Amino acid sequence: MDLFRKTLIKLTILNAALLILLLSLLGGTIYFYEKNVTFRNSDQALMKSVDSPDVPRMNQRPMPGGGMVEQRLRNPRLYWVIVNAKNEQKKSSLDFAEGTQVSKQFFKPFLTATSENSVEQRVDDNYYHLLVRKADIDGQAFKVIFINDVTAEKNLLNTLQMIILLGLAIGAFVSIIAGYFLAWRALQPIEKAWNRQNRFVADASHELRTPLSIIQLKIEGLLRQPRQKVQESGEDIAVMLDETRRLSKLVGNLLTLARSDANRLEVTLAPFDLKAMIKKVTEPFSEMAEFEEKAFSLEVSEDPIYINGDEQRAHQLLVILLDNAMKFTSKNGAIQVACSRENKFAKLTISDSGCGLSEKELPHIFDRFYQVDQSRTERKGTGLGLSIADWIVSKHRGKIEVESELGKGTTFTVRLPLMKNEPEIERNAQGEDAEHDEKA
Repeated sequence: MDLFRKTLIKLTILNAALLILLLSLLGGTIYFYEKNVTFRNSDQALMKSVDSPDVPRMNQRPMPGGGMVEQRLRNPRLYWVIVNAKNEQKKSSLDFAEGTQVSKQFFKPFLTATSENSVEQRVDDNYYHLLVRKADIDGQAFKVIFINDVTAEKNLLNTLQMIILLGLAIGAFVSIIAGYFLAWRALQPIEKAWNRQNRFVADASHELRTPLSIIQLKIEGLLRQPRQKVQESGEDIAVMLDETRRLSKLVGNLLTLARSDANRLEVTLAPFDLKAMIKKVTEPFSEMAEFEEKAFSLEVSEDPIYINGDEQRAHQLLVILLDNAMKFTSKNGAIQVACSRENKFAKLTISDSGCGLSEKELPHIFDRFYQVDQSRTERKGTGLGLSIADWIVSKHRGKIEVESELGKGTTFTVRLPLMKNEPEIERNAQGEDAEHDEKA
């Protein structure tokens, strides 16, 4: 079982346990609150009946010959019974209504009650609350047991309890599913980052090993012939120099991506003229294209195009795309660069008539270390340039798209947000230029 599966199970159990605990607390709070309110009203009615003038007071109004005042309670669910010191029934509220035998049978389970506080007692399927008051009649000790029938309230609470328990069972099942889903959602970005890091390390190790192996091989070859002149080893030295440059570029790109992943690579946003920057960057590429017998064209608008971005990173973005176009464009091919306004965006397109990409390759061109078939070009790459370009565009809140057809060429389209107060910036720039011309 791998690390993420174990973590998923642990998080599922933890999330489910927390959800079940919350449901239990909620259900328990509802039940005990309802129980407290229900029995509080019942016990208040019981206490009120004890102090009511309708209840016989044995120590105050004895009847001649030791008898007592017999009054019926107004509450039909509340009963009372008078018991002597031997727990023998003497009088009750049911004597006249139900008869002595029925009364004795009904009160028999309650005769031993002694608590002066309300207590609950179950008889068969009925529930009662009992409360005892002591009385002294003609020098004899008696107790009056007040009994309140709370069967209806208890059945209601039992039904509520069953509903809560059933709800907890269903809630527990749902909590497990919800806990698994929440844990899975929480682990998804972590697992992707973990896999991405592992792939990054593996790919980086592979890419670094190749130039290092070549350099090591060439150095070992030179050491075998210590008397060989530099002129005779020129080819080997050139190969080592080329691999060293490639290695240096690879390490720089790796450092850039590592810092970007850790959010330690800052992008300083400031207004600048994208059109001017494009003209500056494309000049050496135009000369290089002419030297390699490739057609190079540049189409930009006459007016400045201001964006809020990092000019150094935008420069790096353009170099990556132009270098990519030069790399895959063969002799007598064409490279076209254009920049214009499109709604609220600055649109930059770089097209080439090179080998192009297949439909299977297009979705992966921004993946790190992904490279197309090396046989299509003489230049070696690192497979990191387009990943860095994608990161630069995203940091500028822009979009980068690619269209390509195998054997016909590729077009990269970059859209970067224009400055909101672009006209004002343009006027200020023109004013500064005019002031500079006057001073000159």
